[in-house]
Amino acid sequence: MFSYTTGGPFGLEDMVTTSGPGMALIYLLVLPFFWCIPVSLVSAELTTAMPVEGGFYRWTRAAFGDFWGFLAGWWNWSASFLLGGIYAVLFTDYLVYYFPDSQAGSTTPHRGLIAAITWINVRGIQMVGKLATALEIFIFVPVMVMIVIGLMKWHHNPFLPWIPPHQPTFKIFGVGLALGLWLYSGYEQLSTVAEEVDNPQRSYPLALAVVVPLSIAAYFVPALVGLASAGEWQSWHSGYFSDVARTIGGPWVGTSITLAAMVCNVALLNSTVLTTTRMPFAMAEDGYLPAALTASTRATARRGWRLWRRRSSMRCWRGRA
Repeated sequence: MFSYTTGGPFGLEDMVTTSGPGMALIYLLVLPFFWCIPVSLVSAELTTAMPVEGGFYRWTRAAFGDFWGFLAGWWNWSASFLLGGIYAVLFTDYLVYYFPDSQAGSTTPHRGLIAAITWINVRGIQMVGKLATALEIFIFVPVMVMIVIGLMKWHHNPFLPWIPPHQPTFKIFGVGLALGLWLYSGYEQLSTVAEEVDNPQRSYPLALAVVVPLSIAAYFVPALVGLASAGEWQSWHSGYFSDVARTIGGPWVGTSITLAAMVCNVALLNSTVLTTTRMPFAMAEDGYLPAALTASTRATARRGWRLWRRRSSMRCWRGRA
C-alpha cells in the first residue's frame, strides 16, 4: 500500500518552487486531514464491508448504479496505461544518467522493465509484496542517511519565505494544491485486490493506520530537512533531492539518493500493475469487457462478490422482517 501511494519523497520538489517553502510544508501537513485521511477511512470501512475483487469499482457500482460503476472502472484502467508508461520512462531517464553513452531514445530498457514487472505480477500477489518490501527498504536507507546528515547541518529557516515573491496567486495556491492532492492520492486503489488478501477486514484498516502517517512523514521530513540544510528553494525542481543530498553529504550521498529515486519508479510500477490489472478482470466479470479476461480465475473472483451479495440480501430481508 505504501509502495503505491507514496513510494518515497520524490515528486514534491516543484511544489517548493511554485508555492514557496512555507506554503509547501503547510500543504504537506494540512492536506491529509482534508484529503487522504478521509479517503483512507472510507476505504477501510468499505473494504471491510465489501472485500471483493475490483474494490472501489464495485463499491461505486453498488452505490450509484451500472453507469457510474462502469465509468469508475474504465477511467481507472485507462489511467493505468499512462502511469505505467510514465514510471518506465522515468526509470530509463535515471538509467541514462548513470550510463550517458547509452541511447536515450531506446525502448529496450522500458520494455525490459515492464516485462520483468509483468512476470513478477503473474507469479502472484505474494511475490509482488516481497519485491515491494525489498524496494522500499532500498529506498529508505539512503533517505534516512540524508535526513540524519541534514539535521546536523541545519542552517536555514525552512518555512521562509512563506510564498514566493512576485508570483501569480493561482500559481502559488493552485499548482501547489494540485501537486499535494496528487501526492496524497491512491489510498483506495489497493481495494482492487482485497479478495487476494488474508483477513482483509483486519489487514486493510491496520495497513491504512500505518501507511497514512508514514506517507505524511515520508514527504514532510525530507522536504523540511532539505530546505533547512541546503536552502536554495528557488532551485528546487524534479529530482532535486539528489542535489540536496550531494550538497549536504557529498557525491556518495547524492548518488545513493539518485539510485533510490530510480528504484522508487520500479516500486511504483510494480504496485501499479498489481492494482490496475484487477480492474479489467472485475469489469469482464460484470459483462463490460470480453469474458476471455476472466477465463483463468472466474470462480475465484466470483466467490467474494457472490458472498457479499448474499450477505447483503440476508441483511435486507432481516430488516424487512
